[in-house]
Amino acid sequence: MTRYSMSSRERVLRALNHQEPDRVPFNLALTVDIYERLRQQLGLPRDPHVKVGIWTDVPLGFDLVEAMQIDICAVGLNPPAHWGPPRRDNGLLYDEWGVGRKKVARDDGSYYFEMVEHPLAVATLKDVQGYPWPDPHDPGRTDGLRRKVERIREHTDKAIMAKFSNSIWEQSWWLRGLEQWMMDLILNPQIVCAIMDRVCEIAIGTALAALEVAGDLVDIYRLSGEDLGTQLNPMISPRTYERLVRPRFERLWRAVKSKLLEKNPDGRLMLHSCGNVRAFIPGWIDMGLDILDPIQPRAQGMEPKALKRDFGDRLMFHGGIDLQQTLPFGTTEDVMREVREYIQALAPGGGYIVAPAHNVQGDVPPENLVAIRDAIEAHGHYPVRL
Repeated sequence: MTRYSMSSRERVLRALNHQEPDRVPFNLALTVDIYERLRQQLGLPRDPHVKVGIWTDVPLGFDLVEAMQIDICAVGLNPPAHWGPPRRDNGLLYDEWGVGRKKVARDDGSYYFEMVEHPLAVATLKDVQGYPWPDPHDPGRTDGLRRKVERIREHTDKAIMAKFSNSIWEQSWWLRGLEQWMMDLILNPQIVCAIMDRVCEIAIGTALAALEVAGDLVDIYRLSGEDLGTQLNPMISPRTYERLVRPRFERLWRAVKSKLLEKNPDGRLMLHSCGNVRAFIPGWIDMGLDILDPIQPRAQGMEPKALKRDFGDRLMFHGGIDLQQTLPFGTTEDVMREVREYIQALAPGGGYIVAPAHNVQGDVPPENLVAIRDAIEAHGHYPVRL
């Protein structure tokens, strides 16, 4: 492997400042099955301390981060101290919001957790007001958090990406159920606003508490996922978004950005939103967004050259490598070709971090992830050759 002139953190920070580092930065998020198989592919021992999240996502061991030449380490909140899952005999896994998930096995032996119980599905406005909402100020969330982040600084040269708050749009419909939620947007906006307001307050509370503790060490604040696009179009009309959703997004984003910059003037704000979200991008930039993820490549309107042309002077990009076809079903040559195309489209002048377009699932061959690393090694050096 090439010895580079910059540390990972220096590389990421230059890219985030729309400057060209030594090579294009790389990031990766994995679910548990592919994490274990990638470790085998790289000749690394099993990770005895792996912790599986509700999306079957896992924190990456430092040895894998180094072997894959990943430039970013992710960190999140600790579990609340004053909450525990309810004891029920239905076999569901409950989170602190009361959403119930069922473990579903796939044919290949992997699994995921499917939401099947939405606690506010038939709630009235009064029910929403009296619901036992999570406590954003539970001390367990930040107990030992700074030491956890400092450990990343001590053991790696990586940039740090923090996720310290829940989503607003997604967490709200998880509580209500998507079908009912979409009807409520038109038929019962009072319920929609009441739920999103409480969810927004909780997000702000956890974000500010965590940033107070460790914000000076955070390079990228990743807002929790807010998928607002389908493969073809936005999920809701611009009018509905502006009237109901944007005010809550803006309240959270401005609070987070203000606190982040107070603690670290070089910190950047990132949003994950799948699908065709092009119509929302100008407003998101006005609201303080710095980085857009995941650039779903097969979604209409998310063509990388057009995104770079229209927004590249004001917005940075993270993601892009296809998880619908190329990574699970393509050859290593297909993967390397696609990585090269995205580097050529988005990386000139800085402002791009190569990554798959979501958490990598169990259907992806581990050699195709190694091919991303190798493609960056082959084609990601600056100046980028077009």
